[in-house]
Amino acid sequence: MSSGLDRPLILRSLALLLGGATLGLGINAARPEGVVLTGFEPPTACTVAAAEEAPVIEMTPREASSLCGQPGTLFADTRTAEHFEAGHVADAIHLPCDMTASGAELAMKELGHAQTIVVYGDSTEEASEVAETLRRRGLKMDVRVLRGGFSAWEQEGLACASGPCPGCAITHKQEPSP
Repeated sequence: MSSGLDRPLILRSLALLLGGATLGLGINAARPEGVVLTGFEPPTACTVAAAEEAPVIEMTPREASSLCGQPGTLFADTRTAEHFEAGHVADAIHLPCDMTASGAELAMKELGHAQTIVVYGDSTEEASEVAETLRRRGLKMDVRVLRGGFSAWEQEGLACASGPCPGCAITHKQEPSP
């Protein structure tokens, strides 16, 4: 008894299923951002982590100066020890590109306590490279870059300090004596 009623119901269900699938594929093909059905590659761990990270934000010197003195905010100078000693953002730490392994480890510990890091160098590009390196090393805080570098900070007449670089003897490579 039930086999007579089941057959038309099954045929209608299959027709609806095939019609819906055909319509869906047609709509997908017509949309430029449609789902690609061939050549699918599952995302790797790197692409997933990169998607979760917020972009590194560039800030003008005036915008960055509003963060000075705020708890959890740290300014990091990527220039040479000589440039740092000649002048730097007040209370900045020295984080040069030519660090030794022990210096880098010490700096990472110091950075690990910050919630926001403003990185600057001689240029925006130099600071951006260091900021991206910090992200690749797994720092999860808000990383920002000072647009225009330290010279832009100075041109704005913002707070600077000068003097010896604490810890520079271990954080940068020592030049061999002539």
